[in-house]
Amino acid sequence: MKIDLSNKNFLVTGSAGFGVGSGICKAIDNAGGTLIINDLLEENVNMATKHYKNAIGITADISDQEQVTKLFSEIASKLGPLQGVINNAGIGHRKPAHLTDLEEFEKIFNTNFKGAWMISKAFALDCIKNKIKGNIVNVSSVHSFKSTNKYSLYSSAKGALNNLTRGMSIELGKYGIRCNAIAPGYVDSEYNEQAVKEWSDDPKKWLKHQIEDYQSVPQVISSLDCGNLAVYLLSEYSNSITGQIIKVDSGFTNLLYSNSFLP
Repeated sequence: MKIDLSNKNFLVTGSAGFGVGSGICKAIDNAGGTLIINDLLEENVNMATKHYKNAIGITADISDQEQVTKLFSEIASKLGPLQGVINNAGIGHRKPAHLTDLEEFEKIFNTNFKGAWMISKAFALDCIKNKIKGNIVNVSSVHSFKSTNKYSLYSSAKGALNNLTRGMSIELGKYGIRCNAIAPGYVDSEYNEQAVKEWSDDPKKWLKHQIEDYQSVPQVISSLDCGNLAVYLLSEYSNSITGQIIKVDSGFTNLLYSNSFLP
């Protein structure tokens, strides 16, 4: 089975870094798709586009309605209509809900939820206008299913994104537009390694422990693993799949106890 996304345009938000977004871009690039790489900083976007065969970069804050409108207008003028959007842009938040202030609350929900809704809305309206059977893929998280200390608001934002995924899949199905989400576990990336440093002096050792004791499949989850699933959901091979939140976690959320608890 070979997935061919050539002659199709895909917007990937928040994709100029080295996390899940880069794996999604790489997978789309491998399948021949044209990429629109979005992020906040122009220098990062320009650097990222050099890694792919067919990509343009556009800076925009996807939590700002005016910039979202401008983003879609620029895409239309440069490439024409989109066939898919991947709502990857998001920010982390590791702080108890009762100690989080209003500005922090609004920042995480504006980016992780409101931004995804505004991008999806603009895309859906374009698809309906152009009679395109498009695809929306949201990047959720295993935190939307289970949470941990200091992650209640991050988990809540991703949980809201899951429900947006299901709801929009119902509302847009009659137009041939599908909407799904992927929920990564701990993906080995520079971004996540920096996050681990908040609670561990040895991120490499922590990751080894995570893989061996808390995953059914003891192997690193890569950003490309997430990207390959996203490409499948963007392709004709998933024509009857919509409204699904699919975990990419090597079995992490299936375990009731750690592997060492019942050796």
